[in-house]
Amino acid sequence: MNPKQLACVILLMVIGVMTYTAQIIHKTVATTRAEAEDAETAAVTAENERSTAEIETAVFKANTEDLRRFLRSWLPAIEHVQTQQEAEQNIELSLRERGINLVRSRKTESKQSAGNKLIPKSVITTLTIEEEFAKVLNWLGDIERRLPTARMKVVQITGGSTGTQLKMEVSFETPIFDLAAADADKKKAAATPKPKPKATKS
Repeated sequence: MNPKQLACVILLMVIGVMTYTAQIIHKTVATTRAEAEDAETAAVTAENERSTAEIETAVFKANTEDLRRFLRSWLPAIEHVQTQQEAEQNIELSLRERGINLVRSRKTESKQSAGNKLIPKSVITTLTIEEEFAKVLNWLGDIERRLPTARMKVVQITGGSTGTQLKMEVSFETPIFDLAAADADKKKAAATPKPKPKATKS
């Protein structure tokens, strides 16, 4: 092989290497460009999802403002009685402060609420008291003040042993709230990612 032929072979080899290198670079650039476009699309999608979530949150807050204001106003009363013992103590204190000395009968029982973590149980109190007219009615009003979440089930008033006395048979149910359990469920629900909708084929 003469020098000219050798030079042509070398030139062809150089051209081949350059062509091969150019193809690799082109493929790398194309792949990088595609990845950059995918990343940009993902960023735009994420931004849209964030904006949508912010809008949904703002709408939810606006729609539930009245309810949340109502719950905030009741929160002190709910926190005031969170155990059966606290409910019984409020009743005992009310009887003592209102001067109700003649308690004919008294029964307290707990009622479990299966599946309700916010109100796992309630306390049912049944009383029969006999006292002066004003004391009986003032005591009933005091119970509603001390236990505002209580639900009156039975209230029967009849005449007492004397003309100035009333006999009252009353039964009411006081819910026992578990705010810690409700907060735990709320945090758990917030931490659970929502399933993404499946893409439909066109």
